[in-house]
Amino acid sequence: MDKDQEAANFPFLWIDWTEHIVSFHEEAGYERLDFPSKDEKLDYAVEKCSNGFRIQ
Repeated sequence: MDKDQEAANFPFLWIDWTEHIVSFHEEAGYERLDFPSKDEKLDYAVEKCSNGFRIQ
């Protein structure tokens, strides 16, 4: 399993509040957000995107 597939299997996101970026992989300086499920993680990412955040 490659690193991107592995990250997709865990309910974590990383967020940069200043630059308005949500990331599905760990980024230096980003805050890690934990979710109880993958579905809740994806719902949160979509919500942030609809509020102007970029997703990487």
